[in-house]
Amino acid sequence: MTLKKLLLMTVLVLGSALIAGCSSSDQNGEAKDKTTIRLGHDSSTDSPVQKSLENFKKNVEEKSDGNIEVELFPSGQLGEVKEMMKKVRRGDLQMSLGATTLFTKTFPKFSVWDSFYLFDSADHAHRVLDGKAGKELMKPLETKGLTGLGYMEIGFRNFSNSVRPINELQDLEGLKIRGYSPLQIKAWESLDVSLTNIAWTEVFTSLQQNLIDGQESATSSFYNERFYEAQKYWSMTKHIYTNFLWYANEEFMSQLSEENRELVEEEANKAIEMERELMAEQETEILEELPNKGVEVNEVPLEVRREMGEIMNEAIKEDIIEEAGEDTYKMVMEEVKSERKNE
Repeated sequence: MTLKKLLLMTVLVLGSALIAGCSSSDQNGEAKDKTTIRLGHDSSTDSPVQKSLENFKKNVEEKSDGNIEVELFPSGQLGEVKEMMKKVRRGDLQMSLGATTLFTKTFPKFSVWDSFYLFDSADHAHRVLDGKAGKELMKPLETKGLTGLGYMEIGFRNFSNSVRPINELQDLEGLKIRGYSPLQIKAWESLDVSLTNIAWTEVFTSLQQNLIDGQESATSSFYNERFYEAQKYWSMTKHIYTNFLWYANEEFMSQLSEENRELVEEEANKAIEMERELMAEQETEILEELPNKGVEVNEVPLEVRREMGEIMNEAIKEDIIEEAGEDTYKMVMEEVKSERKNE
């Protein structure tokens, strides 16, 4: 055998091995290409989001007999949230997640979720997001080649400060907190709260140096950022509920077989339920731990929260309608009211 023929056979053998390594076989022994889902997000590796996605990965890979592979990229490995959305639109990623409040410039209808005191509880929020309103608000994704899979959650934002607990409207008067957007600043100022525009990375130092009295954030953020070292009171105002939208590249989803698409969507719904449960457990654990850190925790009465909501939303209602559209605003508010009856 000549050297030239030997080299040719070697190339053919290696090529065949490579193809085999990238394919699987069905029950008839025919080669099938493996489908890969690359999913990026900015939550940490020990977050409820990542834990639920790991379960999604496990179930999808097992139930597809290895024909679908899921690759997870947590902690912003592939960029910040808006950058990952661009990658999903291009098809460089197949899926990602992010709070809708971060996408309002691209999808103005999402602005409606920035209204204050929409939901009385997490269950109330879930019913609205899983129902007509949540599904309608995912439709604009289609204009950018995306499709929504559902809503995980970051949860309710609450209010911390170093002056006094918040039990009624008057307790907010004169407090200085961090501001970060014109809409949010306008809403809080309607309750006589003073706001200073401060970057998130500067909040802890500002609290320590008493440049501001307090801040508002999710319970997990308050704990993870160790704000309890500079704050005495954590009041459960529950003024904003932050969703975490899970979306995918629509072309990728449409190219899946009917069976595989059903599998992916079914396991996505299960992962969403799991994430919500884990988030609730995490919040309970943190609230039980905060008193050990010297923080006084109090639940703001529902009637006070609704009173605050009426004032704050009246201040920003026209701004949101201008962005989201009056029809969208009315539809969401009707659904919120309808699902409130089930509380």
